Amino acid sequence: MLEWLLWGTNNVLGITKTKYRDRIIEWLDGEEAMKLNIVERKKYIAKLINDEMAISEQNRRYDRPGSSIASPREALRRAKYFSEDYLNKEFDIFWSLVSDKYLDEFYGKYIDLKQGGKWYTHGNSGIFGCSTKINVMQMDNLSYNPDAKILVANELKLGGKKNQDQILKYSLMYKLLIERQFINQDVKFILMFFSDKIEKMNIGETIEKEIEYCYSSSKSTLKIASSDECIEIAKSTKYVALTWCDLIDFNKKYSGKLDVADQQVERKLIWGFNETLTNKAFMSK
Repeated sequence: MLEWLLWGTNNVLGITKTKYRDRIIEWLDGEEAMKLNIVERKKYIAKLINDEMAISEQNRRYDRPGSSIASPREALRRAKYFSEDYLNKEFDIFWSLVSDKYLDEFYGKYIDLKQGGKWYTHGNSGIFGCSTKINVMQMDNLSYNPDAKILVANELKLGGKKNQDQILKYSLMYKLLIERQFINQDVKFILMFFSDKIEKMNIGETIEKEIEYCYSSSKSTLKIASSDECIEIAKSTKYVALTWCDLIDFNKKYSGKLDVADQQVERKLIWGFNETLTNKAFMSK
């Protein structure tokens, strides 16, 4: 979460650090500010910042967020109820804390899974990028079970659609993870889409459209992603689509089976994640 804040200062300021700096320079360059001494300028800028924060702050939980300097309360509201990046981090924390049995049961609903073994989960972070040296794409979350020989890429959406090159880029990531010996060669790859509503797609047609898109691009990464090997991986990958409501329902059923006394930590964890999901703006529609 700290990395998310440091690299996305708009999550604290309401706008990016660059825009924040430019805004202050523009204010200082104005005719009124030019007449002031240094002490008066500081008070002048502080007033303009406070005025913009006051104007941008919304009283109702699900009012559409703007793009302006925000108070801490408004910045939190924007992230908590509207930000896909914030949801990704909440998911990363939740997925890394639930038990192996939870992940066995959850993934076992959608894929043929030999239950047992330890799950390793990784969110999108600088640690993952520096470790694997994979900088060709941004993934959301990976779940790896070497004993079950399963790698699941969890792609998390909050109102957005699949990117035009997403499947082939994930195929390239899977290829690189094998080549760099982070996963075994016989590991089965699953791409799982979580979203507020299921985006219907014919996988064969979707892959063909991605190939066409990558071929027409001048980016070297997309040329590599559209190689014969990546295309073959994409065609052999299993795809699963589900909604956040599906996950909420699974959590209710799973936590209902947990012992109230001996497994109360996981029960509370699952309840907390369900609570944050049901509070998202898309759930209020």
